[in-house]
Amino acid sequence: MTDVTAELAAQLARQKVALLWSLCGLGNTIYAAIQILTFVNHQIDSSGTASTAFDAMALWYFGVACSLWIVPALFPLVTWGRAVIVGSSFLGSFLVVTSVAGGVFDGVRDGLHIAATAVLAVALPGACAISASWRLLRATGAAAHLANGSTLKGL
Repeated sequence: MTDVTAELAAQLARQKVALLWSLCGLGNTIYAAIQILTFVNHQIDSSGTASTAFDAMALWYFGVACSLWIVPALFPLVTWGRAVIVGSSFLGSFLVVTSVAGGVFDGVRDGLHIAATAVLAVALPGACAISASWRLLRATGAAAHLANGSTLKGL
């Protein structure tokens, strides 16, 4: 019975990590939408305070950056390997840091509401997701080899 309980606890921990990384991706998408809407508002206002234009490269960046957020959420669900969980944690941490740094830089340039959105929508769930990922990583070694010598199998 303890094998089933341990396996269920491990699956729930992986689902929690995936949910938290998905919330980070949603927050990043919200931040990107607010940044784009702010730029459009400055252009419609024609006040000239928008210093950069969203060219094709910037739109590609937003599309790729928003799409990359699925990777840290997907990996804990599809594999039990520690190396993949470490890679997922590092990729997710990198995405959080770059998104918040970009948001703060853009917030200083275009308005503090953009920086506040980046901090609230990306950094806050990002800190929770990073913490949960590292807890899952620490628990993976203990949960993978149970006390009676059996091992947990993948989904």
